[in-house]
Amino acid sequence: MSPLPPSPSTRRSSTRSTTQALWNALFKYFARGRDTPATLEVEPVLPSEALDSALLELGATKGDSPRYVVARSAIFQQYDYASDIPETHHTPHAPFPYLPVTPAAGAPSPFTHPLRPPKPHARATSAPLYSRFLPHLTTDPTRPTYFKLDQCTLAHLATLHGWMNDPRVDQFWMEKGTMDEHRAFIEGRSRDPHNLSVIGSYVELDGDKEKEAEPAVYAEIYWVKEDRLAPLMPEGSVQDYDRGLHMLVGSNDHRGPHRIRAWMPSLAHYCFLDDPRTQRVICEPNEKNGKIIQYLESVGFKRHGSVTFPHKTSALMILDKHDFYALCPF
Repeated sequence: MSPLPPSPSTRRSSTRSTTQALWNALFKYFARGRDTPATLEVEPVLPSEALDSALLELGATKGDSPRYVVARSAIFQQYDYASDIPETHHTPHAPFPYLPVTPAAGAPSPFTHPLRPPKPHARATSAPLYSRFLPHLTTDPTRPTYFKLDQCTLAHLATLHGWMNDPRVDQFWMEKGTMDEHRAFIEGRSRDPHNLSVIGSYVELDGDKEKEAEPAVYAEIYWVKEDRLAPLMPEGSVQDYDRGLHMLVGSNDHRGPHRIRAWMPSLAHYCFLDDPRTQRVICEPNEKNGKIIQYLESVGFKRHGSVTFPHKTSALMILDKHDFYALCPF
């Protein structure tokens, strides 16, 4: 009696495990970012249906020969393979249905925008929204360093309070205040449906255990079309799925260009992963902050003129999705 053929679910499981293992290997190769070639040629030693399916699943192109070409940008877009434990990494959700919403009277932006999916539940113990291995900050391969994004909650109150009262931060954020004022600051942003506030931290793994996270960055990720920025942009230029970033480095121990390469592209990467329809990430730093403008340009942002707020004139910096994955500024 011949054995039964494998069930479709068994075949899918085999393909998934092969794809996962292949992604793991390719990610380690491409993790150096711009220091690696934009493509890698792969030639399997033995033909394999599972390997063929896995390579094609990862966006590889296949010619007449048994060789495949894998794109660096494809590996970073297939980020649902970042962990085989779904609860511990960010998995992009399926595109949310397009349902137009008319803003309420007095909303920051008067523009009709799509209905957005609910924000993640803000729980102090929830899994990170995003994490990424940092080869350039890892000195010991047995103790890899990661950068992760968590939702900002009241568990971060003391940290954020200290950062906002730092004169260096207050110069541009102007949110210096008491503990109670900063409690209200966090609670207000948690209730705001167009804004997702996050804390970026560095984590070192020691074996299977994480060392205590080192908070370094605060950022607000917002839907531009629902923000006060939208009416100030050139008429008709704001897109439905544009995401915006407000960000600061609060920790003086984690400043410098080598750290920019860790946290700034990670924030943009999260924006592009969170909704595949997002084609642009936008920042509007104060025109006087020349250093941050240079840092933004280093990861692919381009200047598109200026926008004028009541309290400042800002450089309009836009990062195109194509430019980001082509540059791969990790």
